[in-house]
Amino acid sequence: MSITNVILVCIIVFLATICSRFLLHQEPREVKSQSLARLGLNVSSNDIMQYIKEKMGEFMPLMESKRINLRIKCDPESMMGWIDTVVLDNVIFLLLSDVTQRLHGGGKVSVAISTNPSYDRIYIRINDNGNPMSKMSFAILNDTITHHHGNIKSDDDNKQGNGIVIELPIKKEIYQAGQQNNIVPAGFHIPNNIELRVPTIELPEEYEEDYKSIRKIMHTAPRHADQEFLQRATNCINEHLSDTEYDRQSFASDMGSSESTLYNKIRAITGKSITNFIRDIRIEAACKMAKENPDLRVSDIAYQVGFKDPKYFATSFKRVMGTQPKEYFAEIREEAMALTEEGEKRRFSIWDELEPHKG
Repeated sequence: MSITNVILVCIIVFLATICSRFLLHQEPREVKSQSLARLGLNVSSNDIMQYIKEKMGEFMPLMESKRINLRIKCDPESMMGWIDTVVLDNVIFLLLSDVTQRLHGGGKVSVAISTNPSYDRIYIRINDNGNPMSKMSFAILNDTITHHHGNIKSDDDNKQGNGIVIELPIKKEIYQAGQQNNIVPAGFHIPNNIELRVPTIELPEEYEEDYKSIRKIMHTAPRHADQEFLQRATNCINEHLSDTEYDRQSFASDMGSSESTLYNKIRAITGKSITNFIRDIRIEAACKMAKENPDLRVSDIAYQVGFKDPKYFATSFKRVMGTQPKEYFAEIREEAMALTEEGEKRRFSIWDELEPHKG
């Protein structure tokens, strides 16, 4: 996503917000009630920590292109709760797109996601070393977060730059009380009252040591239904392999599912987020492509498997495979050349053996 697109979308969001406010103040009472009904929440059960980390992780390419260091910490690492994923997506988009406009090269952003002792609310603390957030951006965020029954305030504990704290409720009962809230059944049941205490982690920068290939997961999945689901999901992505615009929303649509339900399903079977699931299939396709045609350049392969930026492809490749694609593909070429030379030697050896018997 280019910075131009980010700015354009922010302008659209802002104009849409202003228009909705104007309409709400100008319409007759009957029309106003219908407008408010359309703004009802659509909450579902999700692994909130993983969901937020994944969505923020999608900004990594943009952050890296602007030389902004983004750090994300979750405590606990995993926790189920009820959220409206569309509203939360808008909050994350507005937050991080604002950050990319305010920070310059060398900027730093830290995000800490935590919960309260009773596990019924989450706190998202964002600190950065850029210019202060504009009042307009803060107002738009405040409206969006308030719509989710949350609140936003300045982080008074931040001594080195700007900081805000977002508080959101995550208990099902809070949304059941509202008439305009739609409770979406979860794809499968995971008790949301289990206390998970997992050490704080950061998004990986290097090799993912626990990486498992999609093919291996598919073959070792205990249930035949899960194997069929993974095969169908893999086929969907392979059919759009070179499409750089094919994202989690398109993927969910092709699978006939909501993003949250698809996320939960893939997470339960593979342990991967949707973004990483798509990424891993693209990387595995790149390895296969390099073996079939060792003369292809790294950039050519990157584009053919759906990466817009070869540099981001290299970063993603190293996280998955533990080595740079240039080195990996060089080894493949050497192996291919060695096999070719061995084949030539065998061909001439057989010819030499047959030569004395001529005539």
